[in-house]
Amino acid sequence: MTLSDPLQGIPALPSGDDFEGFVWSLLQRRYPPEKLRYFPAAMGGDKGLEGFSTDGIGYQCYADKDSLTLRARTDKQKAKLTRDTNKLTKNKDALISLLDGTVLDHYFLIVPQYHSTEVIEHANKRATLVRSWGLPFISDKFAIAPKTPQDYQGQYQAALLDAAAQVVLAEPTVSDVAVEDFGGKEPELATTLLEKLERLKDHHPAADVDVMRASLTRWFLAKEEMMEALRGMPQTREAVEAQRRLRQGALEFENGFAVTQPHNRVIQLVADYAKQLEARVAGLKAGDAERLSRGQTGEWLMRCPLEFQAAP
Repeated sequence: MTLSDPLQGIPALPSGDDFEGFVWSLLQRRYPPEKLRYFPAAMGGDKGLEGFSTDGIGYQCYADKDSLTLRARTDKQKAKLTRDTNKLTKNKDALISLLDGTVLDHYFLIVPQYHSTEVIEHANKRATLVRSWGLPFISDKFAIAPKTPQDYQGQYQAALLDAAAQVVLAEPTVSDVAVEDFGGKEPELATTLLEKLERLKDHHPAADVDVMRASLTRWFLAKEEMMEALRGMPQTREAVEAQRRLRQGALEFENGFAVTQPHNRVIQLVADYAKQLEARVAGLKAGDAERLSRGQTGEWLMRCPLEFQAAP
């Protein structure tokens, strides 16, 4: 029996309109001008690397725009590494002149995302082969590694703060099965949510509790998926968490004064918290702020910071 390929089910993150330009803007924040050389293909480059830093790192960017899954993207990244490392020996004389005495210890393929195991294994094999060629600009400890913009956290966060970049998150995908199974996996949260929704129905007898429960559960699971993805962007994740703590503290205080109809309070909370996230978390897109806000509102209902007053 052939096992299914897990990478087929992982969506490829969008690359952005000018990924190469963005990456080099990060590198320009990292290095002073005299320590960075840039020669893209459009300017006579395409010799296996787009540039280098004088501390011995070669750089190549790659962001295919038509991959729908991480499997397609991974295969293309491996092929890209093969093609471009072959160019290092093919363009040996030109690279000796361009590098002008700099010896490369590292070669970074900078991509929007990668599957670590496959791409790193392939990169290690290619590095071993390149070292065997005896090129004068390749050191005996030469290594190849995939990188993403998030690996340059200081520069990436600076770009977010001055609006030169946006946080890129895949749209969360929550299956119907995951929603259905939630009650069995998180019985306390599911029970609390149901109790809150039944209380809301006291105010609105025609409310469809099952539909609301399914929607809020789906939103919560989507938010959890997004927060897990943000582990790769720790400063952005902490910024979201800081806004959650701030809003949650106010929410608990507001419960004593909340005479607003429950459905109005939920709708207003989603809208207000989304605006707060978009305004205060650098680089967060409006759609992602909305998804995080809906999911967090669902969690607040499940974990009790958001309460409804009983109907009179």
